[in-house]
Amino acid sequence: MASKVGVPVGELSRRTGVSPATINFYVNRGLLPHPTKTARTRALYPPDMVERIARIKDFQDRGLPLAVIARILDSSNPAAELGLSLAPTRSQRGPVRLTQYLDETGLERDVLARMIESEVVRPVRDETGLAFDRADLAAGRAIARLLLEGVNVETILRHDEFQPVSHTEARFLAEHIAQAMRDKPSHRKATATRAAFATLRDYLRLRELEAEYPDWDQPRG
Repeated sequence: MASKVGVPVGELSRRTGVSPATINFYVNRGLLPHPTKTARTRALYPPDMVERIARIKDFQDRGLPLAVIARILDSSNPAAELGLSLAPTRSQRGPVRLTQYLDETGLERDVLARMIESEVVRPVRDETGLAFDRADLAAGRAIARLLLEGVNVETILRHDEFQPVSHTEARFLAEHIAQAMRDKPSHRKATATRAAFATLRDYLRLRELEAEYPDWDQPRG
């Protein structure tokens, strides 16, 4: 139960749908403050961390990496800092259509067409045309961000070459979710497991990148 002065990690996890491990990860990455110790085995987070975590999750859904989120989380105008539109999506109320998708992601129509043809973006086609869900929007924004940073279209299209890897990871993710859902299954548990799996896979990719290219983040002359 929430305290007048703070929220224990278990309650914060329940109210946000984020696992305690992920909350601790956010703390270690500087996205959340360290909790206040009230006893040897008890600590409390400020009540407004519920809204802060929701904001972090929203940015993650838009395809932004944690390093970028840490920079813009407390900004009054994150869109201006990123040079991107961060208008609230309407995908939670149902799929968006092509015109809205292009508006919200900033992608050019011909670029999107190529992404769909190569199955880098995979919308559903129904009786009224293409329908894009929340994940499609996050992927589109990620593609727009890559283009903005100078990655060319041909390189992004090559993600199609890694579909066998994605398929293998999806099956491995399904194994994690199946085990997590054996005891008291819930949507929150499935979502938390998926998020933790993504964090772990990203960490391992980063370690491989650092081993192969130690100066990967240094400016090139």
